[in-house]
Amino acid sequence: MESFAASTIPFLHGLANLRFQPLTWFLEMLTYLGDEKLFVVLSLIVFWCFSKRGGLYMLTSGFGVSSLGQAMKLLFRIPRPWLLDPEMESRVVPSARESNLLGDGADGWSFPSGHTLISVGTYGGMALWFRQKWLRIAGIVLAVLVPFSRLYLGVHTPVDIVGGALLALAVLFLLKPLFTAPGDAKIHAALAGGFALSVIVLILLYVTRPAGLGEGDSALYASGVKNLWQLVGATLAVWLAFEVDTRWTHFEEKAPLAAQLLKIAGGSLIVLGLQVGVQKLLHYEKPITADNVTRNGIIACLANFLGLTGGMTLWPMAFRRLSRIGK
Repeated sequence: MESFAASTIPFLHGLANLRFQPLTWFLEMLTYLGDEKLFVVLSLIVFWCFSKRGGLYMLTSGFGVSSLGQAMKLLFRIPRPWLLDPEMESRVVPSARESNLLGDGADGWSFPSGHTLISVGTYGGMALWFRQKWLRIAGIVLAVLVPFSRLYLGVHTPVDIVGGALLALAVLFLLKPLFTAPGDAKIHAALAGGFALSVIVLILLYVTRPAGLGEGDSALYASGVKNLWQLVGATLAVWLAFEVDTRWTHFEEKAPLAAQLLKIAGGSLIVLGLQVGVQKLLHYEKPITADNVTRNGIIACLANFLGLTGGMTLWPMAFRRLSRIGK
């Protein structure tokens, strides 16, 4: 697989030769639309304001492809393009690599592309779920352009992009019938399965840790383990939110515009505030290393669980009162 990825480096050189500043600036901005935090926010907006099932579908798809992506990164351990070909070091747009943290954006193992997994899972899921033509067109365009930006900036090979896109599409098409089926049983199974997948992959990462990892690879491995801990907390929170809403809350997505804006602002503050607050309270440590990954992973798991539970389970209990605003 590594040699196959290396064989596509000339294509990246060709793209680099076509660069011009306005397009580079545009694609550097566009690439941030593949950030995992933005994916969660967009999915929560759909969940709160437009379609509970649609939001759950996007969250489950995104978390599912992230879990599988982490496993594949560890399995294949394909280096970044500038490590496959030293000449690529001078062809990578500096800010595309240096502005990102370990395990995110342009750091970490290369295959599959995390931005591609998230962008195809999010915007492709939006295109598959909604019937409005403009939303479908926007979703398809973003699902294509965000992965292309990773090629243009020189931080992924075509193998990374195609592999990530195929994996994300497979998960989207596999899950959609479960979320559109009558009743709640299949959604319950999908959410339980998403939680089980993240737990299983996390256990596998611990059990199958490769021997003899260098310092750099050890840090990448630790980052992947921490990400899986986060996914365990997130998938459990989404599952809990669904169960509570179907049994007790039954909140309405529709509301006057003022109420919808309050839903988004209040919910986003709750999710972010709880996540950051838990990490600070429990002294989350940086950088992530093989020595502190389990402790940090548990803290990240708890922060994600409490943040999403606050935003998806507790916050919707206030929606009936909020819906009176603007009437």
